[in-house]
Amino acid sequence: MRLSVGFKIGFWLALLGTFATGLMGFYAYTQSREMLIASSQDKLLTATRVLALRFSHSVNAVASDVRFLSSLSALKQLTANRSDPKLSAIYRKQLEDVMTSVLEAHPEYFQVRLIGAADYGRELVRVDKVENGVIVVPESDLQEKGHFPYFFKTIKLSPGEFYISRINLNKEQGSHAGQGQPTLRIATPVQTADGSIFGVVVVNVDLNSLFSFIRKDIPADINVVLTNQEGDYMVHPVAAKNFGFDKGVRYRIQEDIAELSPMLERDNQDSMVLNTANVVSPASASVAAFVKVPFVSHAEHRFVVIGLLTPLQKVLEESRALGMNIIRITLLFILLALGISFVLARYLSRPLNSMAKAVQRFAAGEPMTGLPVDRNDEIGYLANSFESMASRLSARVDELKSKQQFLGNLAYHDHLTGLPNRLLFLDRLKQTFIKAQRNRTRFAVMFIDLDKFKEINDTHGHAVGDEVLKIAALRMQDCIRHADTLARLAGDEFTILLEDLNSPSDPARIAQKIIAYFEQPFVVEERELFMTCSIGISIYPQDGKDVDTLLSSADAAMYEAKEQGRNDFRFYSDNTAESRQGRS
Repeated sequence: MRLSVGFKIGFWLALLGTFATGLMGFYAYTQSREMLIASSQDKLLTATRVLALRFSHSVNAVASDVRFLSSLSALKQLTANRSDPKLSAIYRKQLEDVMTSVLEAHPEYFQVRLIGAADYGRELVRVDKVENGVIVVPESDLQEKGHFPYFFKTIKLSPGEFYISRINLNKEQGSHAGQGQPTLRIATPVQTADGSIFGVVVVNVDLNSLFSFIRKDIPADINVVLTNQEGDYMVHPVAAKNFGFDKGVRYRIQEDIAELSPMLERDNQDSMVLNTANVVSPASASVAAFVKVPFVSHAEHRFVVIGLLTPLQKVLEESRALGMNIIRITLLFILLALGISFVLARYLSRPLNSMAKAVQRFAAGEPMTGLPVDRNDEIGYLANSFESMASRLSARVDELKSKQQFLGNLAYHDHLTGLPNRLLFLDRLKQTFIKAQRNRTRFAVMFIDLDKFKEINDTHGHAVGDEVLKIAALRMQDCIRHADTLARLAGDEFTILLEDLNSPSDPARIAQKIIAYFEQPFVVEERELFMTCSIGISIYPQDGKDVDTLLSSADAAMYEAKEQGRNDFRFYSDNTAESRQGRS
């Protein structure tokens, strides 16, 4: 039996339509699957970096509390009157009250101590957290701590420096609520008026409470791990593996995920994203992101590794749903093609060719145009279905790009003021530096510190302090050009990048404008608050041949402004350099 030409054309057109539809569906599915995995990896890495920043900020916050305790007036009076038992008892009681308040205000702390340098490191004041509150340990129960690293290493430090211990299980006797708990100790020396070391202030941090606070926004289906620099688990979904190195059995992450070994061994790799086995259930796959978080104590190079793992199956749930829709649409198109191609082969050849070309353009990444969508027959229906599917796929891609853009903005901007953060500021500073080198132009870096902001924050609370920071940011933004960059580095520290200086007097004019603007009261919750600022200015190229030197010069000039009475600005100069060497 000889087949007609029309039947043959219809057969081959049906086959071509089936193949093109299946190819488009397969391409759409594989591309969407890869995009979902890549998007999930990017979001997971961003979340891990945010978690790492929270960890670093939490450690810095503890160090700030330790600095606060070491600078207390009661402690200074205690060091000055240690030979007078009556006065010593009064100031010791005041110190105990402050330490008790600190412990009550911080659920992540379970012990605050003042350890004297004399008598083999005997504790002078100790406040412990217990099950039902906070207690001041009586003098008869105070112990000698001279043999612990957090004592004998801290007393060798200079005032203002901090000792940060290794994270391990607390095995000290009589530590009450902290007994056997994961612990991080941060300490700083206390100096007398004559420059001798009186003792050390130590805060013991409960790692469980600290990490619960850090991971508070992480969904429950995402596993969190924390290891030390040797890879030993300190936080693991399986609690039995936590701090195995302190219990006689080591559980290390590189034994579960061998790909992490290079990151633990090399200094130049601070993050990693990969698809790997689940650390809880090795039989299932996970998308994982890991970030190395360095923290330095007593000139020791140490770090922890924070990781987030989410099941690959959950990541691909949307891909599976999209795949089923693509299969349904593809089957529908195949049936339609088979039904009409053998009947209307000649009539359908031209629109089908145009559709095939449109699909090929879409597969190549171009817009799906040229479809016969204005027809009122099956071809028009088929074309409209292609266009609808392409629109949904494009919308999905746009949604993924929008989410990536949001996460990128979150990673490079300060959440409180909306200003660029340290990462974005440094990137713009490097780009400006390269452009200035090429074009032989000048630019300035201004380092701004808010005078006595801490007093406002401590007196009126963090909510008022946050509003003051927002107002300060708006005032400084009003004083600069749109082309300039205002950034918040941390706390009450801001920087301004002034590009393409027309005159060396431009930075001085802007600094004067900011200082004058700050003389107006800051009105928050119907309260008038007053705050000034100190500004340091460095100019490229005379104040630094690289980015780090320019920042350091501006910082040094700012400190000179503070030393000269605050509420003023200073340019970097040779005198500034000598002053900075004197401070170092």
